[in-house]
Amino acid sequence: MNPVGQLCPLQASSRRLLFTRVCVHWCVRRSSVRAVCFDLDGTLFDDRQYARAGLCSAAEELRRRTGVDLTEEFLRAYFRDGHREATFDVVLSEAGLADDHVPALVSAYHDNDAPLVPYPDAEATLERLERTYHIGVITGGTNGREKLSRLGLDDRVDEVIVTAERADSKRSPEPFVEMAKRFGVPETTMAFVGDRPALDFPQPNGLGMLTVRLMRGRYADAVARNAAAPDVAVSSLDDIPGIVTPFDEQLEQP
Repeated sequence: MNPVGQLCPLQASSRRLLFTRVCVHWCVRRSSVRAVCFDLDGTLFDDRQYARAGLCSAAEELRRRTGVDLTEEFLRAYFRDGHREATFDVVLSEAGLADDHVPALVSAYHDNDAPLVPYPDAEATLERLERTYHIGVITGGTNGREKLSRLGLDDRVDEVIVTAERADSKRSPEPFVEMAKRFGVPETTMAFVGDRPALDFPQPNGLGMLTVRLMRGRYADAVARNAAAPDVAVSSLDDIPGIVTPFDEQLEQP
């Protein structure tokens, strides 16, 4: 198996750089991966479906409370205009409605229980990995455990850390250190797979973990520099089992 062939399409110079970085990473450490951890939203499933269902649920709650239907306005503000942090405040203000509806809309957004569908390659990848590795999920998203259950992936995961339930986030090393403790392995024998470089990789990189970027979804074009740069980038979750195989073993394969 050729590790370079598993990288997502990049210019030749970028491919060589990524290959060199991973090679150095493994040659220095010479550790086999014993645990593979994943981000959830945008990595194991397209989180836009969660957002769409939540926005529609919030719109239904607003219609129940006021008789006003702002479904299209919520969807447009979130998906087209990029108001992802204060969607309800912005739309209610534009519609001339009081912002005291916002808490109820936020609750309706997160309380929706519409089915979620994982990426087509997610379950098969987890199934392959669980035969050899500990499998973990570290997510900052609200309702992380419920999302896994709705995705039908909870049985594929050994440990879950939802930072929204804790006093930390993926911007601190604690959740990654905690996951290593739960598995009883050094951080340097863990891999972390994510899609959002600025959030997903600085801490794992600092702990010596193997970092793998999934080039998919809303952050596919985000520039990853310095501490946020992953060790390797892939275009499909199908590539993960080959990437986390001990690198010296991969080099010996034809």
